[in-house]
Amino acid sequence: MKRTILSAILLILMAMIAQAQNITVRGTVLSKTDDEPLIGASVMCEETNAGATTDIDGNFTIPVPEGALLKVSYVGFNDSEVRATPEMKIYLTENTELLEEVVVVGYSSERKADLTGSVSVVKMKDVADTPTGNVVQALQGRVAGMNITTDGTPGGLSTGTSIRGASSFRGDANGPLYVIDGVMTRENPGTILNGNDVESIQVLKDAASASIYGAQAANGVIIITTRRAKKGECRVTFDATLTLQTYQSGLNMMNADQWGETYWSAYKYAYGTTPTSELYGNGPTPKLQPYLNLNGVTVNPRHTSWEDEIHRAALMQTYSIGLAKGAENGSSSFSLSYLDHDGIIKGSDFQKANTRFSSDYGFINNRLKVGGNLTLNWWRQHNAPGGIEENAIKMHPARTVYDSEGNYNDQVAFGLNDTPNLVRLINEEASNKHEYWRVFGNAYLSVEPIKNLILKTNFGLNYHNGSDKNFTPANLRDKTNSLYQYSSKTVDWVWTNTAQYNIDFGKNSLMALAGIEAKRNHFEDMFGEGKGLEIEDSNYLYLGNVTSNKNTGSGASNYSMFSFFGKVNYSWDNKYLASFTIRRDASSRLSDSHNYDWFPSVSLGWRISQEKFMENTRNWLNDLKIRGAYGVNGNDLIANDAFYAKYSMDLDRAAYALGGGNTLSPGALRYRTTNPDLTWEKTYQTNIGFDASFLNNRLSLTFDYFHKKTNDMLVEKPYIATIGEGGYCWYNGGSMVNKGVEVTAEWRQTLSNGLSYNIGLNVTAMKNRVTDLMDDIYYTWGGGNGIDKSIVGNALGSWLVYKTDGVFRTQEEVDAYNAQYKVEFGRPGVGRVRYVDANGDGVINNRDREWVGSDLPKAQFGLNIGADWKGFDLNLFFNSIIRDAWNNSKFYTDFFPLWTGNHGTQLLDAAKAYEDYLRTGYYASDVPAPTVDNSNSENEGSQYYIEDGSFLRLKTLTVGYTLPRKIQDKLFLKNARIYFQAQNLFTITRYSGADPEGLGYPYALPRQYTFGIQFGF
Repeated sequence: MKRTILSAILLILMAMIAQAQNITVRGTVLSKTDDEPLIGASVMCEETNAGATTDIDGNFTIPVPEGALLKVSYVGFNDSEVRATPEMKIYLTENTELLEEVVVVGYSSERKADLTGSVSVVKMKDVADTPTGNVVQALQGRVAGMNITTDGTPGGLSTGTSIRGASSFRGDANGPLYVIDGVMTRENPGTILNGNDVESIQVLKDAASASIYGAQAANGVIIITTRRAKKGECRVTFDATLTLQTYQSGLNMMNADQWGETYWSAYKYAYGTTPTSELYGNGPTPKLQPYLNLNGVTVNPRHTSWEDEIHRAALMQTYSIGLAKGAENGSSSFSLSYLDHDGIIKGSDFQKANTRFSSDYGFINNRLKVGGNLTLNWWRQHNAPGGIEENAIKMHPARTVYDSEGNYNDQVAFGLNDTPNLVRLINEEASNKHEYWRVFGNAYLSVEPIKNLILKTNFGLNYHNGSDKNFTPANLRDKTNSLYQYSSKTVDWVWTNTAQYNIDFGKNSLMALAGIEAKRNHFEDMFGEGKGLEIEDSNYLYLGNVTSNKNTGSGASNYSMFSFFGKVNYSWDNKYLASFTIRRDASSRLSDSHNYDWFPSVSLGWRISQEKFMENTRNWLNDLKIRGAYGVNGNDLIANDAFYAKYSMDLDRAAYALGGGNTLSPGALRYRTTNPDLTWEKTYQTNIGFDASFLNNRLSLTFDYFHKKTNDMLVEKPYIATIGEGGYCWYNGGSMVNKGVEVTAEWRQTLSNGLSYNIGLNVTAMKNRVTDLMDDIYYTWGGGNGIDKSIVGNALGSWLVYKTDGVFRTQEEVDAYNAQYKVEFGRPGVGRVRYVDANGDGVINNRDREWVGSDLPKAQFGLNIGADWKGFDLNLFFNSIIRDAWNNSKFYTDFFPLWTGNHGTQLLDAAKAYEDYLRTGYYASDVPAPTVDNSNSENEGSQYYIEDGSFLRLKTLTVGYTLPRKIQDKLFLKNARIYFQAQNLFTITRYSGADPEGLGYPYALPRQYTFGIQFGF
């Protein structure tokens, strides 16, 4: 009893002591800069998880244990930790990194706050979780004005990039210039860098920011800055991911029995009876019949899903190790990474090993600095057979993979179409490897002879060689095997010398940069091919063993450029900003009289928020900078020998019987004529925009309007036959305009419960128009280079089609149509596409074709939502494009007579609708009725093929967890995180093709599930 009483008294005393130790804190959070209260600051007690948020006067109240540690945070300010007392006044200092953030913009660095051009910066930490072989692929949808197209090709080697639309008729001349640690390249960054080695990526979008690169910058510049060891840093990092990729089909194709049923319906529609078929018999209903393979062996037909036959679930693995150490006068870092990416198409894969070393050292109080980077890459790929995604859709479902004896089935008779056996192609090409090596790097030396003057020399090298080996064994279609081998070597070097002077005096700030640069590219290649190898053993597959059709060849080309450039930045009182840039480039690709030109730009900025008349806005407007720019860029992406007349030795077309007789001597054939007036393709760009931040930097907003016009486009147009030999010639002809707006907005906030979240949105709306063409192709179909569908007044790659108005539903509609119009094109019928008299002349003919747009994006969006709470993190990223799309898969899926291979299951509903029509008199399907007679010319381009190609896709969903700091410290870890990511989880679209993101038949984009770990010491 006594013990119970004593225990109760002890508990009461302990409760009283605990109560006595709790206090109610009443405090105020202020800005140390101006003593103003901070509204909505977060105050957290980690000991009890209690939290509070400051009110409009910066005040807060929170009950906590006496002496507890309070963590105070506010967006745009540095966090502060203080011990709790009953009355508190807490000052937070501004996070100057937001103001002093440095951006690499070409040969120099500038404060982001002082930029007057249009520059987007991507921190790699924002995309580091995305496993990919190409670092640029991870930027898809994250930068306003930047369009990245990609598919599922292993290694990301098919990734394409454009900035603010196309600036050239030549499709291969619309990519940006990449600058990696000062070394310029046009090559795929996926073959140069590992994403874990990248610190940040700067995208220079307008002329003001990119004109420092002159003739190479019409399509924008992407500057990639790699990681360096920081002062006092010593770290070891390890990252690994394991990704499962699964195939997702966007089309529903018929099985073998459904194909026969539709054939019976189509024949009945055309002829009113049933067909006789070697494949399906001749009864009232179709029934699959055995047939013979090309070798005479029996094939027992059954349904084959060719998409399933060529695809698989596949794994992708990435591993990366990094070491870095930074001291007062120097730093070094080393990384090693490996990527093993199996493709979802069987037999395709990509492996890459990458090692990188960088160092920087300073002498004489860091007034003399030397350093550099060296990257060594090896990669190997096995490619999927060309066109295999389209062929998998086209393949007849009654074609089996093997005949009854296990041989590949390559029969093409009986309406089975002539597409080769896809499994055979995959297996034959599985050993055809493509192997490459690359050495990429730079070395620099900089000296500061007097204060603020920095002289720097930088030499960059890009050496690349590769070898391809393709062997095709003998098969039932081709009884003779063949071998093709190819090797190439590229040596790129660039030598840049700059002088930069910075000075601040009073409220004035000046930066002047002058430079001289020389670059050279040398390329050479050789090939050999032949047929008839007597032994098909891998150890025997060399050109010396071919016995017929031997052919060899080799070639080389050179390209060089010499440049002067200069830049001046001026700032007064951080309010008035100005930048002037000029560059003179001379290129070996043009004639001596036209090989150089000047590329200037000017940009101005006004930080209006710093003006006195804006003082009343400072409680909600933190920063507002208005900027405008105008400049000229160039584009010299044409053949290295474009200016020269070309001749080739040709025994077939340029042989001469010198001295008579039957002996022919090879002669020279003129292939191309020179154009002495060939000059630069130039792009003139105007940019007007503003950057703003609101509500204590919680909300940031950037807006840009751009107008981009390209003149004197470089084209190699086709020529009429009367010109004769050597008609090909490069010309300047045509102009094109891209204009649009870009908006980027982001909201960041930390709540009182410790939850931090951010929402970022970028939007681009853009319009393209061809404004001029050469006289001889001004009004013709095609235009531009004479091949692409472009004409003055319309967008690049526009469609010229017959306009349509659904399908005919009743015979009465058909009769009324025939009575109203003179039909010279097509043959109207129930269930057939109805063509529109677009020009209103009462005649249906080819004059009713109209230009109806293109598949260029009208607008694109990227939405990023992220949150962090007590070590857990969540991120969702959506991307979207609004555009029209040409669904060319309808050629196979919707029109039975256009192709003898497979078709879409929508024809089953169309066939049923026609059966219903025979009973009711009304055709109720929007898909044309199956028929074997293409009397209505439905293979011609028409509006029926055009759809709404817009989509919204959940691109990535990431969930991660970081170990608490206390546990990391005990384990001597600097960071430790695990995460799970899913890619391409769902897509919202009205497009009926395979994939609205990759129109046509690209390598299918897989759905991916990734588990990753990151830790460092």
